[in-house]
Amino acid sequence: MKLSTILNFFILVFFTLLFVNDFFPDTTIASILTKKIILLILVVLVIIQLALDKGQYKKMSKRAYVGLTLYTVGLWIVLTLLGGQSQIGLSFTSPLFYIIIVLLGLDLLRISRQSKRDQPEKK
Repeated sequence: MKLSTILNFFILVFFTLLFVNDFFPDTTIASILTKKIILLILVVLVIIQLALDKGQYKKMSKRAYVGLTLYTVGLWIVLTLLGGQSQIGLSFTSPLFYIIIVLLGLDLLRISRQSKRDQPEKK
């Protein structure tokens, strides 16, 4: 298994922990790993990931982008349904939720059109 794959996994784990910490701030995990510690770990992991790439730009595949977007929105929805309340104001009643959903939908549409345009025409 590649080191970059392991780093990506840990980035996703700490991103999830950050969300859980925001929605459930009174849990044991939140008292051990504060938001500042999680953010610091995330920043360090991202810097290590960028250093390992050594300036090589890797474009995220459409499938990975869609998966990451659906994971983030799904996590938001699941944590809300489990009774969590975001400390930074992420909720279904917030206009921010609908703005983010519309922007993500437009961005996914843009990526879909761009990938269709980039594919060579088959005759």
